[in-house]
Amino acid sequence: MARPKLKTETTTLKMTPEVRELWEQCAEHERRSLTNMFEVMVRDYSKKLDIHSVLPKAAISAASKSVKTKKTK
Repeated sequence: MARPKLKTETTTLKMTPEVRELWEQCAEHERRSLTNMFEVMVRDYSKKLDIHSVLPKAAISAASKSVKTKKTK
């Protein structure tokens, strides 16, 4: 059975080679993928600025529970 997709958004970024190199080094240092490192950095920065998602928490929670339920079956 296919796993439900939680990550459905695609984004293209343009950045300087220096920023790309720094991003790669940060990800490598923490043994993360570039995508995961980007998510961590955005979440950390949004916490610093006290910015919160406006998406309904019920939708996020339901999607998360769906994945956990299928993993345990």
